[in-house]
Amino acid sequence: MGFMAAIPIGATQLEIARRSLNGHFSSALMVVCGSVISDVMYGVIALFGLAPFLRDPTVIAIFWLLNALILIVLGILAIRQSKSPPKKNERSRSKLAKYDIAFLTGFLLAITNPLMIVWWLFGSQLLIDVGLMAKHPTSETYLLLFVGGLGIGSYLSLLAFVALKVKRFFSQKAIQKITLIFGVVLLGLAAYFTIRSAVVLMS
Repeated sequence: MGFMAAIPIGATQLEIARRSLNGHFSSALMVVCGSVISDVMYGVIALFGLAPFLRDPTVIAIFWLLNALILIVLGILAIRQSKSPPKKNERSRSKLAKYDIAFLTGFLLAITNPLMIVWWLFGSQLLIDVGLMAKHPTSETYLLLFVGGLGIGSYLSLLAFVALKVKRFFSQKAIQKITLIFGVVLLGLAAYFTIRSAVVLMS
């Protein structure tokens, strides 16, 4: 379930692919680590009864706004990188390799998605319904958190690996165009979350 939950394309997946396509596989893996830790943290919140506050529509809308701000920054950086001359582009690409920034990026992108709580609640309820888990937190709950996080991390790591391998089939100019597309998509996602947030906050 964790593997499948990570498949839908979102900002985290785009950022991981962007870093790998620019040759920074280890940096992409740090984004994966930040994202997985944030997702597992939401799992703890969901499975140990702390979820009601974060499921409030207004709170979710505020998180969407924060997500939009992060996406705007990432989108602008991606677009600037795609339009930089070769020498400047080399410098901007080197920034992608900073592991602390990569980890923080992955963590922030994931933590601004409190709807991850819904996935954990659904997964735990499904396991309870089929008799694989008790209703109250037990050692099985910790196992669910570990294995679910492992599934999420496995898919995101696979994505980073595949992006790194297909990099050799693209010229530097093509990678710059792909980076530009990523930047535009990130800005589009930012607009989407801003509109959704505004609708909730004004209703």
